[in-house]
Order: sequence, then structure tokens, then C-alpha cells
Amino acid sequence: MLAQFLALFADCFHGVKGRRLFAAYVRGLLSELQRKNVEAIALKQGVAPRTLQRFLESIKWDHDEVLRRCRKVVASEQSDPEAIGVIDETGTAKAGKETVGVKRQYNGNRGKVENAVVSVALSFATATFQCLIAARMYLPEDWASDTLRRKKLMSQMISSF
Repeated sequence: MLAQFLALFADCFHGVKGRRLFAAYVRGLLSELQRKNVEAIALKQGVAPRTLQRFLESIKWDHDEVLRRCRKVVASEQSDPEAIGVIDETGTAKAGKETVGVKRQYNGNRGKVENAVVSVALSFATATFQCLIAARMYLPEDWASDTLRRKKLMSQMISSF
């Protein structure tokens, strides 16, 4: 059944290697592993950890198409006339100033203004089912309008590859 499900997304990944690593990663996430980090998943699936890490970092795939197809599966298999969309803002406290989007702002998760990053999520919910269908990070205006900060961040990200 898992192979049939993954086949729905096969053409979203470029090349046989990308599809194989995608399948290994999903199998690892669904496994009984206690800690589901890349190294543990890779070793459990018989893949070199650096290879699976490279897949998550840089293998080309059509992210938007995968999400579109996931939403289509949810809509067809979980249709319910009383289904609702749930919009939720989630904050995560951060100590430093370098994380993208970090700012002193209201963190609803902790009920106070503090250094945090904030994201907004949309979930689909019925009486018996719920799942996340979209999420976006909130980018504060001072991050969006600070060209030098964004360039510095991009150069750090590129040099880490």
C-alpha cells in the first residue's frame, strides 16, 4: 500500500535516485524508530546517512506539486460536508538574532512578547480526522525590508553547502 501511495508522487522527484531516497525517508518516518533523525532513518533503511542528508538538502523535486497532490488525496479520501479549515498562528521562542524571521514579537505559544519566530498554519478538520495542509513563516517587515541582512543570511546559507 505504501508503494502505491508513494507512486502518486514519483514524477515529482527527478531521477530514480531521488524517488528511491524519498521512499526510504518516508519508510523511516513511518517506522518504529524512537529517534527519527536523518542518521537513524538512513541506517535503518540501509542508506548512507550523508546521502539521505544530501537528498533532504539538495535533490530537486517539485515541492508545490507534492503539496497539491497531498491536498487532493485528503480532499478525496476525507471529504465531509462539515469539514472546516483551522487557521493557527504558532510562535517558537528564539534566543539569538540570526534565525530568519526572529524578532521581539508576540509569541502566542507562550502568551508574551519575546524573541520568537512565528508561522501561520492551515489545517483541514472533520469530526474524525485532521491534518496540516499549508504553513508559512511570518516574515516581519524589518526582515523583509533589510536588504543587507537578507544578503548576509543568503551568503551564510550558500557557504554552508
